[in-house]
Amino acid sequence: MPLVRTNLEADYAIALTTVGFFIFWFTGKSERILAKFVERYGAEKGQERFIYLKRVVGMLCFGVIPALVLMTQDFYIKTLPEFFTGTWADYGVAAKFPPALFYWTIGLGAVITFMTSRTARQPDNLAQYPEIRKLPWSRSTLIWSALTWAGYLVAYEMLFRGFLLFSCVRAYGEMSAIVINTAIYALVHLPKGPKESIGAIPLGALFCYITLQTETIWVAVLVHLALAWSNEWFSLKYRLLEQRAGL
Repeated sequence: MPLVRTNLEADYAIALTTVGFFIFWFTGKSERILAKFVERYGAEKGQERFIYLKRVVGMLCFGVIPALVLMTQDFYIKTLPEFFTGTWADYGVAAKFPPALFYWTIGLGAVITFMTSRTARQPDNLAQYPEIRKLPWSRSTLIWSALTWAGYLVAYEMLFRGFLLFSCVRAYGEMSAIVINTAIYALVHLPKGPKESIGAIPLGALFCYITLQTETIWVAVLVHLALAWSNEWFSLKYRLLEQRAGL
């Protein structure tokens, strides 16, 4: 099916991103839901399971909804023929592995990991991370946290550097699509503080550029995962050191 340059696809993607983040953030900030988990499982276990719930909600809002849109393209062709509905590859979810993918992943992943090893010890970072606040962590906590991070970030990048980016490219062109994507990406980081929101601007723009160059979301997924995992593990290390020092 030929690609159709239409604003409707991009409008739908922007609306989908907005609604998804409203649901995600209201769930993640819900004191009522957290209280129910704490009441049922205890303070530490309840907070841990609440974090897992938040990430699963993110998977649903950011990954499942775009996937359903892609998998129900016959419905849209019949009801909204002007609304482009393509394949997974049209949104960067493709088994493409050009050499640049490996260069970017290894190089940028190493830089990100080195930077988080330095920034993770800062008080403002330790106030938020790791998201699971109990100390120490069991092996099952390490595994489940890593797995839920992976699922969440695959869904996250599928929405941002997949569905949103490629639909905006077809509607507005590459430069405008990168600006729109980066602006929304920075805004959704505002609840985590100005430092993360400002830092999201160059990183978001770079993720968009790499995704368009490689025609796949996998560099963004893997580097974002390196960022999340390394920050979590270094933050956990420094919080344990603080605990042992009696701080």
